[in-house]
Amino acid sequence: MSDRIINFADMAFKLRGKSYGIDDRCVHLKVTLDDEGGIVTCDACGKQLDPYITLRRMCEKWEDHARQTRLAREKINEDAKAIITLRAAKLIQEAWRSRTMIPTCPHCHEAILPEDGFGNSRVNREMELRRRAVKRSASPTDAQR
Repeated sequence: MSDRIINFADMAFKLRGKSYGIDDRCVHLKVTLDDEGGIVTCDACGKQLDPYITLRRMCEKWEDHARQTRLAREKINEDAKAIITLRAAKLIQEAWRSRTMIPTCPHCHEAILPEDGFGNSRVNREMELRRRAVKRSASPTDAQR
């Protein structure tokens, strides 16, 4: 059996062996700690609990909570990395956020509305660059033919 170490503030708990089973009738999630007699009592069923078992359950619950917190933090970090940083995307975002102005086509200068399907069609970047290069290198007489 492998030991599990659970860190809780400045303390570390090493759990050895297997977890103790939970009573079928009550899971003892709310307990009272009596400092005078060192007694642990379940608030739901009134049963006196073994302090060791209560401490062990607390450690296991803390481990689950720490794991869920770590997963949530990782998700937040992933989402933060996904924030738009590309210059073109920022320009588009800025253009669409205006309440009074809408973006226009850079070629024909017609307005682009959301229902026009902006971004629904795409073309291969390399093919477009080649097409533009050919268009630029063509002489004005070839373009008239």
